[in-house]
Amino acid sequence: MAYYDKEEQETVIVYEPGTNLWNIHTTVPKHIKRLKKDYIASISQEEIDGEGKTIGLRLKIKKLPSSFIFNK
Repeated sequence: MAYYDKEEQETVIVYEPGTNLWNIHTTVPKHIKRLKKDYIASISQEEIDGEGKTIGLRLKIKKLPSSFIFNK
C-alpha cells in the first residue's frame, strides 16, 4: 500500500484540555516528513505500509510550537 489517496489524506490537530496535550494525527505525506524531520515530540503511533513507508503518524505534545505551520 502506498500513501492514502488524496481524498483520504488529512491532518487533524486537537487540543485536549483534560490532559493539556495537543494530539496530532496525519496521513499527509508532506506533514509526515516534516513531523519526522523536525522531531517536536515522540511518535506514539506510526502506520507503515508493506514496503516500510510511513503512511500515518500520531503524536502528542505539551506545547504546539507557534512557528509550526503546515502550509508553508
